[in-house]
Amino acid sequence: MHQTLDLLVDTVGEGRLKLIHANDSKDVTGAHKDRHENIGAGHIGEDPFRALMNHPATAGVPLVIETPGGKEGHSADVERLKRLRDS
Repeated sequence: MHQTLDLLVDTVGEGRLKLIHANDSKDVTGAHKDRHENIGAGHIGEDPFRALMNHPATAGVPLVIETPGGKEGHSADVERLKRLRDS
């Protein structure tokens, strides 16, 4: 995650990231499916989200989550992302 975000900053410049769309994945990379899972509960896992939340390029950038579970699931995902940011 850090390498990807570093490459983004090197390519397009600092301050260009305006929105993060985040969800974990029920399917493995390359499955060509868009099936969302709650943050940390899918094939991506918590470590890349921890790196995402702690990279300087994402500071202050709005984050949209698109995960299952309705209001309760979204609340749990927001809390999980806050915990990952602070760890």
